[in-house]
Parts: sequence; C-alpha cells; structure tokens
Amino acid sequence: MSKTKLLILGYSSFARRRLIPSLKKMKNIDYYICSKSNQLNFKKKILFNNYNQALNQISPNIVYVSLINSLHYKYAKMSLKKGFNVIVDKPITISLKQVKELIKIARKKNLLISEATLFNYHRVFDKMLNLCGGTKKIIHIQSNFNVPLVKNVNKLLKNKEDCEMDMSPYAASIIRLFTNNKVQNLKVFKKYFNNINVVKSFFLLSKSDNCTYFGNFGIDREYISQITFFTKDKIITSPNRIFALPPKNNQIILKKSFNKTTKIIVKKDDCVKNYINTIINVIKTRNYAKFYNKIIFDSKIRNYIKNI
Repeated sequence: MSKTKLLILGYSSFARRRLIPSLKKMKNIDYYICSKSNQLNFKKKILFNNYNQALNQISPNIVYVSLINSLHYKYAKMSLKKGFNVIVDKPITISLKQVKELIKIARKKNLLISEATLFNYHRVFDKMLNLCGGTKKIIHIQSNFNVPLVKNVNKLLKNKEDCEMDMSPYAASIIRLFTNNKVQNLKVFKKYFNNINVVKSFFLLSKSDNCTYFGNFGIDREYISQITFFTKDKIITSPNRIFALPPKNNQIILKKSFNKTTKIIVKKDDCVKNYINTIINVIKTRNYAKFYNKIIFDSKIRNYIKNI
C-alpha cells in the first residue's frame, strides 16, 4: 500500500510538539517539512526553505499549513489551486470571506479543506458523552481555557494571534459538536489589553434548544483547560488539558452523581493521529461536504464573536 505524502508548510510550536511526534508513529505517512526560518536538516525532515519549491517538488497528497495566522489564507489558497488537499491550523483564516473563498476553490476542484481543531478526536469524548447518555441529555456545558501570556502583545496584533483568533475556534467547535448546531441566542463579552486592539479574554454564552453553554477563554491567566457537561442528575468533568490532551498518559474523568464523585480512567490516546487517519480515509472517499459544513458553521460563529 502506498504511503500518504504530507507536506508541512511552517515549523510552528504545535508542529514540533504535537503534529510531528504523532506523524512519526504513523507507518502510512511520509512527511516533509518546509521552513523559511530554519536551516535544512534531513534528520528532522526539513527539506525545503521555499514554499513554492516544496509544493512543486513533493506533489503531496496533503498540505498541512502550520504558519502564523495571518499567512493561513495565502498558503491554503495556493495549495488548493495547485490541486492539493489542505489542512490548516486553527484559525483556518482571519475572516469568513476568506473561508468562503477557500471552500469555493475546494468544491470546484473536489479537494479537502479542513481546519485542525482536533481536540475531540480523543477517545475521552466518547466516554464522557456515553456517561452523559448522549448530547441530547446535556442541559449545560461549561468550558474554561486560560493560558499565561507568553508573547509580546504587539506581536500578537501583527500576526493576528490574540485570544479571539486563537481560541474562538474552540468555542465554535463546542457549540457545533455538543449543542446540535441550533444556536438560538449568542452573547459575547470581551476584554482588551490597554490602549491596543488585542483581545486578551472573552466570555461566551449561548442557548441552543434545551442546552446552554458558557465559555471562558483567556491568554493572560493561570492555566486551565477543561470542559464540564451537566445533565439533570450528573456532572461530567473532563481531564485538565482537554483541548490538547497529551498522548502518553491515561486520563481521568470525574463523574458526580447524587453528591458522590467517581474517578473514571480512560486509556491513553492520540487525538492528532486519530484526526490525520480520519483525513486520510475521507480523502479516499472524496466525500468532503461534512468538512465544508463544519468550517462554514464554525467560521460563522467566529465571525459573530469577531464583530460583536
């Protein structure tokens, strides 16, 4: 069986920490890296410093765009026009208009375009939803995703990497995945860094049929990364780091019912590997409508958050 050729444009922190270690474990993948800011290194598979050259010489089955946010659209569009399936780090673009343009090209060429918001590809979510009794049993969702500020605020502005850009894809995904896509009401509150148009945190409240959702996102606080599902008789709390669960550890879910808390162990899993395998299988079928719809839904939510 021939291997899938995957070209990574960029050498981001996520690519180094999560994507590449997962790809190394996959026998069905040959991956190559193009980085403008790093020297060629055949051991690390950094084979190119020029994106056009890499696209032309490799002719990949999949291009994974892992550049700064402000460059996502440019290189996703370039890759699609050259006839390659494309994955883009979140956020896929900085505007709904750009998303629609990418999907228009992908539809015309019958190619995949996918945003790598992939936290839910971990088996822990199957277990949590099973404990809830399915999404229809969930009456409230609460998520907290806060991280300390590690980048210069002016750099965040330049690269389009503030809290709104980097974390609104998670908020949109939660609404899509767990509230049945039916948003009846959506409210957003933002906080900015002083004297500069950079969002440091936002709070989101949505109502969807019989389920409400509160999301708390920030890039200037103590770290927490957790989702809690509430049903009429249970509270199911995810492990910490739920938006980027490490693949080497078992995870613990907390189930509270009738004032008794139970710890439930979930075996280790690799959400990145699971996501890439899903992409490979979808490319074989060439049935991309589900992925187009996901991107449009999430981008409309993000667009609302942006313009509120």
